[in-house]
Amino acid sequence: MKLCHLPPIGMRNIKTALSVFICVVVFAIMGPQFNPMFAAVAALVCMGNSIENSVEAGWNRILGTIIGGAAGVFGIFICNLVNLEFTYIAIIPIGTVGLIYLCNNLKKAGAIIICCVVFISLMTTYPQETGSYALSFLRLLETGFGVIVAVLVNRFIKVPECNENSEKTEEIMEKELTEEKTHKKMKVSSVIYMILKP
Repeated sequence: MKLCHLPPIGMRNIKTALSVFICVVVFAIMGPQFNPMFAAVAALVCMGNSIENSVEAGWNRILGTIIGGAAGVFGIFICNLVNLEFTYIAIIPIGTVGLIYLCNNLKKAGAIIICCVVFISLMTTYPQETGSYALSFLRLLETGFGVIVAVLVNRFIKVPECNENSEKTEEIMEKELTEEKTHKKMKVSSVIYMILKP
């Protein structure tokens, strides 16, 4: 019998939170030079909706991380070459269009979001330390770590039995309880009738 009408917290919700938690804890241990935000965002984006989809989706997202990282490093190279203050503002939308087009033509639509996330994260942190390729690779590694954590959590943490079965079991239990109450009422009525009958 349900105590309230709120739905339970889903397994995907729990696994996403666990992935983000692992990323934050690991980067906190590693030190302030590492930013958990990129890993946590990647883990959030990459959590698949089922174990069955995790391997294919995981490879798509790892491929997206590599492509987005390479595009980000190339974008920073162009910024250094042009050597104007706001070049990155023009490169971000052009690069985003190019990456979406590339992923679609490679038949890797599942890689598009993480690919663009990595690219944009590299390009937007670029002005903070102009020309820092080390920073780019660091962001790439942080994002890649988040992707791997999400894939592993999704792969190895088992999902409980389907909710449909649990709902059916709950319905059966409620039905049995109702029948039992009805049976008890009938018994009480029979006893009262026997006592009060003329």
